[in-house]
Amino acid sequence: MAVDATDTRLVTLSPGVRRRFLRTLLTGAATPDRLRRVGAVLVLGCLLFALVSALSGVTRTDAVQDAGSRLAALNADAAQLYQALADADAMATSGFVAGGREPPAVRNRYDDDLARASDRLIQAAGRLPDGDPAQQPIMSISGRLAEYAGLIETARVYNRQGLPLGQSYLDSGSRLMRTEILPAAEQLRRLQTAALEVDYQRGGVIPFAALLVGVAVLAAVIDVAVVERRRTNRVLNLGLLGAGLAVTAAVLWWAVALLVAGSHLAEARQHSDAAAALDEARAAVLQARSTESLVLVARNGGSTSDADYFDQLRRVVGPDGSGGLLGAAATTVPAGRITEIRAATQAWQDAHRRLRLLDDGGNYRAAVASATGTDPAGSGVAFQRLDSTLGGVADTERRAFDDDLDAAGGVLTAISIGPAALAVLAAAAASAGIARRVGEYR
Repeated sequence: MAVDATDTRLVTLSPGVRRRFLRTLLTGAATPDRLRRVGAVLVLGCLLFALVSALSGVTRTDAVQDAGSRLAALNADAAQLYQALADADAMATSGFVAGGREPPAVRNRYDDDLARASDRLIQAAGRLPDGDPAQQPIMSISGRLAEYAGLIETARVYNRQGLPLGQSYLDSGSRLMRTEILPAAEQLRRLQTAALEVDYQRGGVIPFAALLVGVAVLAAVIDVAVVERRRTNRVLNLGLLGAGLAVTAAVLWWAVALLVAGSHLAEARQHSDAAAALDEARAAVLQARSTESLVLVARNGGSTSDADYFDQLRRVVGPDGSGGLLGAAATTVPAGRITEIRAATQAWQDAHRRLRLLDDGGNYRAAVASATGTDPAGSGVAFQRLDSTLGGVADTERRAFDDDLDAAGGVLTAISIGPAALAVLAAAAASAGIARRVGEYR
């Protein structure tokens, strides 16, 4: 096997001579030595750019994937858990208005709500890592939900027997739902929303390190190319040209990907915020429905507890009817849909006032018919219309959120590989270009 003569001499020389040889190579003034040093710097710079680019890309890709999979699912679980619990309480109280055995449709919806809530609790708990602070509200809900169901079942037993004690158990169950279970569900939802916000920031933050290294490497390649052109009077060096184009493409890839992905992430955040506001508005409507039913069941002629009904709806539309949670959702929800929800809210309030006039006037049977019947002008139908409209708009916002998050993930899919590969290609091209110049001096 042939052995390079220079390598053989270097091995056989004394350590002192070898050190002088290496020092000459690193600091020598001869053009080949200078070119080798320049080539080494360019190659190392390109490889550093590849490393920083790959690490930055992995960080952002992981953040978007986490937001689009685990956290988005957790956020949906928390929102639907809150909705199921609030709806269960609304159905439990509504079922008492008719007296005796509640309508089958109401009972079935209540049972479905509890089943959905239990399913969401299991799914959310399964997605949480060990030590996650969201585990505490999940445990609290799980323990209290069984207690709530027991109170409601006891209330039903007494109600079927026509005993007023059922109302006491109903009040206790509804109070437990409002003061402990729903606040815990709201805490879970807010924790997941905060975690989702962290992933938004991780996925959209500008990779200053990668961009600065990339620009610095590009500037170095251009500088070397210009200097060599002046020294040799040649138009270009194909290796350095290829390196410059590869680094430029990598930097532009980052810039375009950040702009497009950042736009999708910003839109996803807006849709997520709008969906959260609509979910909260729907929960407020359901709690208002519970209040309406409880006051009607108590037959207390519009006591001050009925004020909670209007307090909840003021949260939805705002004190002046133009703000509130609907105002927060209006950033992405079309104005026509917001107007539709506001009109449905006003229609239900008008129906509720008519119901209260009937009850306060001693016409309890007509008030119950308004709350439970099929009259289009009745409170029950107006509530169903508002609840359905809110749910439909919220679902639309969640689908838009999923679409934008998927689009951001698609843009960032190759960001951890593409620019890094181009940087490695630039290193190879720079090495080849410098090697060609060095070879000219042999």
